[in-house]
Amino acid sequence: MVSSSKWIRIDRPFPLPTYVKRALEQLDRAGHLAYLVGGSVRDFLLRREPKDHDIATSATPDEIQELFLDAVTVGKAFGVLKVPVREVDVPPLEIASFREDLEYEDHRHPKQIKLSGPAEDAARRDFTVNALFYDPKSGRILDTVGGVDDLKNGVIRAIGVPNERFREDALRLLRAIRLSVALGFGIEKATSEALKKHARLITRISFERVRDELTLLFLGPHPDRGLLALHEYGLLNYVLPELESLRKLKAEGDPWKHTLRVVARVAQLNPHRSEALAWASVLHDIGKPIVFRKTGGKSFQNHELESAEAVREVGIRLKFSSEQVARTAAIVGDHLKFRGAFQMREATLQRFIREPHFEELLAFHGADATVSDGNLAAYEFCHSRWLEMKAKGKSADLKSMKLVDGKDLIQMGFSPGPEFSGILRKIDDLTLEGKLTTKDEALEYVLRNFVE
Repeated sequence: MVSSSKWIRIDRPFPLPTYVKRALEQLDRAGHLAYLVGGSVRDFLLRREPKDHDIATSATPDEIQELFLDAVTVGKAFGVLKVPVREVDVPPLEIASFREDLEYEDHRHPKQIKLSGPAEDAARRDFTVNALFYDPKSGRILDTVGGVDDLKNGVIRAIGVPNERFREDALRLLRAIRLSVALGFGIEKATSEALKKHARLITRISFERVRDELTLLFLGPHPDRGLLALHEYGLLNYVLPELESLRKLKAEGDPWKHTLRVVARVAQLNPHRSEALAWASVLHDIGKPIVFRKTGGKSFQNHELESAEAVREVGIRLKFSSEQVARTAAIVGDHLKFRGAFQMREATLQRFIREPHFEELLAFHGADATVSDGNLAAYEFCHSRWLEMKAKGKSADLKSMKLVDGKDLIQMGFSPGPEFSGILRKIDDLTLEGKLTTKDEALEYVLRNFVE
């Protein structure tokens, strides 16, 4: 790349999806400037695969709406419209007018905007590496904030005065860390100092937005570095105080370092992991400080139960869905069951490997065992049984395996109660063990053993 003033010519084509090209051409035909901006430009220059594409334009919000009749106008007051992409499964294309953000409120949103040009639009953004424009007509990059140099030097730098940028929008505190970790960049000195100074402002941001930023951080390639950075910059105690308590815990095995090792290993072995697995790896030991206090510093016994309950509390606080909370807590609560896998009855083992979260649980246990004592015997045993079940085409859904249900027993004259539940459990056990395979066999077994 050869620099010429604020315009930089690039030496290779910028591959764009058809729907992005079409939107840019539509704006151009209407006589408007239209540039790609933000993360896709940054990632292109870094030779990374862009995750999405945003467009900035000289068109006003009304003019954008006239050109894209199906645009979602929820953000129109802030100069932003979202255009649905019908033919491919991607998020809506964000098209925004060049603008300045005027006075901010609530450390998150501007009270008003003022339509402007590219230079002013760049100046309102968060970090220099995110404020680059690509002009598809000339094949050049417009850089008014020094973002290209910061990309070359591996630096995250706030645009303008860092203290102002973080006071305007406190979510930028987490974004700075996430961007630094994701790109492997350092944070420039003044930006770093402002980040630490204003860490408390993150408490002014909604739990949902904090949750979303943390989830992106923990799904990234180096979530362990993200955790270290959250502590280093003073944010950990505000966003996940349970982990700050774990970090401060002085106990054998250093639970904080163990968590960092597990988190790193889970990420390494499962680059496309689910949110539940990512969060479970981060939170799996947060019950240890609770158990440590209860036992007077003598034991961590049954900490997984305390950890699972603490995970539920974190999930509710961060407003995860009830399904996500339950799944993450189940991974944490069940991850030590592998210790007893060789002693389990066949029915108990079958129930275990047919749990809906077992694949994530297996992945977590493998990583945990690797960084703990290195004993993978239980992992290999359960993994082979799980693969065997899948190879035979057996359903992992326990409900689909039920040969007899409560209605059947009521029709046979049984009343709900302890015996009723015991019969159903016994039939399920024999089904899982392969000793009963049809409904007729199950009903005959009930008649033979429970009807006088």
